[in-house]
Amino acid sequence: MKIDYSQWASRALSIENLKLDIKNPRFSYQSTREMNQTEIIKYLIKNHDVYELAKSIAINGYLLNEEPIVSKEGGNYVVLEGNRRVAACKVILNPIKFLSPHRASELAKYGSIGSKIRCHIAPSRRDADTLIYNKHTGIPLQKWDKISQDAFLISLIENENLSPEQVATKLSVPASDIRKAMRRHSIHQYSIKLFEKEPYELEQIKEQGFPITNFERFYDDERGLDFLGLSFGSRGEIQKRLPSEEFDRRFRFIVQQILSQALTSRTFNNEKDKKDYFTTIESYDKEKFDLEIKAASKPIADSENGTACDKQEDAPESEMANSKPPKRSRRKSGLFVNYEWGDTGLEKLDTLFLSIKNLNYKTHTNAAGILLRCYVDMLTYEFLLRKGVLKDLSSEKAIEDTKDNDRKYEELKKYLMSEFAISEEEINDDSLRSYTKFLRKTPSLANPSLGDMIAYIIKHTDLVDDNTRLVEVLKKFKKSNSDFIDLMALNMFVHNPYYIANSSRLEALEDEISPILDVMYLAIKNEN
Repeated sequence: MKIDYSQWASRALSIENLKLDIKNPRFSYQSTREMNQTEIIKYLIKNHDVYELAKSIAINGYLLNEEPIVSKEGGNYVVLEGNRRVAACKVILNPIKFLSPHRASELAKYGSIGSKIRCHIAPSRRDADTLIYNKHTGIPLQKWDKISQDAFLISLIENENLSPEQVATKLSVPASDIRKAMRRHSIHQYSIKLFEKEPYELEQIKEQGFPITNFERFYDDERGLDFLGLSFGSRGEIQKRLPSEEFDRRFRFIVQQILSQALTSRTFNNEKDKKDYFTTIESYDKEKFDLEIKAASKPIADSENGTACDKQEDAPESEMANSKPPKRSRRKSGLFVNYEWGDTGLEKLDTLFLSIKNLNYKTHTNAAGILLRCYVDMLTYEFLLRKGVLKDLSSEKAIEDTKDNDRKYEELKKYLMSEFAISEEEINDDSLRSYTKFLRKTPSLANPSLGDMIAYIIKHTDLVDDNTRLVEVLKKFKKSNSDFIDLMALNMFVHNPYYIANSSRLEALEDEISPILDVMYLAIKNEN
């Protein structure tokens, strides 16, 4: 549902009475308890340049285009967006409370500010989610670090009981991004748990900018997963394929490698670097970990509470130790296995989806590509049909085709007149147009091409509630793209006998277009 932000109320509110958001992703993961308001401000001063921001506001004034977004919760206005700025204003109004005497004195030189600040009032926290996420994952504001981004996404899943796919649709991002965030969050939380009695390391793990993506690079490699004895559940939870003690030893080792910068983004720059790193790991002695203990094929303990999870019954530890490392499967056999789009009530459409979902695309890549091409075509058509715009699409297409044919016909006429010294009067326009097929088009209600339908949605963004991210997805899909299977490649699956694509590009396409396909599915489902 499209949110009209222009309808939100705007009101001057007391800075003193505004409550900073204890659920803010920047610091919500910092402590096992909720911080009070003073602790939050001091944390922001220490870690997020709030003192410097306070100086800037005291000198230059508060910029009108940076009004906070608040929502009323429990009788108080809570700052959903603009916590740094509101904290800075609170510091200006009461520097002695939050700053050292020297800093307080320095800030006081620049003068104070008014006691109120104009805020936009969101109807609820959830109404503000999309706007806030887009702001802090882009350029205009101070960008959240990856851990903060993940914490925000997890809060949506846990507080609203949303699925990763629902969050992806809400924020117009690929569902794969949400699933990756869930895994990173689990890894970060487990790291905190393992080092909770080691203050120095714990502080580094919790601090802004902890390179969690370096850990992600490690476990994204099959060798890294097997070394850790790690797998993930459907909600991103950690599942152990090693005895708990050995699992923790190896997990701690990787965290320490990251903290010491022995494992960085450069470590996994290319396949040679990766191979060298894993060879180095194998050289460590048993004081760090025991590589003779091999990961089991299934989880043997639950993520963080140590309870049984798909436990291998009657399998002695010695047998487990000698078992071969499991082959990791990136996902189930089919595409879009995390989606339930097969219940629109349109038999052929639903059957196509279930076929795509169940077909092993790695073994039958060409068949999967052809099925996907048919499904996307039919889904898009049914989407536009329910939007009631197929007639308009046909009319627009006829006008465009006519203009194109007129241009080509005029070029042909000029060529004939120049090359063969023919006058314009000697040319029978109707006959020549008929011979050359450069005819003026009339609207046709015949099925439009997939390319035409995609182009129409790009042109009429209101069909997707003016969601710019979804429009960009369609633009990338329509334009020749080497990163994933695009429209041209899908067409070649059907029409080009020599075109062969690898399965990884189909996976990339799945990740790329799932948000827009989900929007189309929901529109059809809700109408049926």
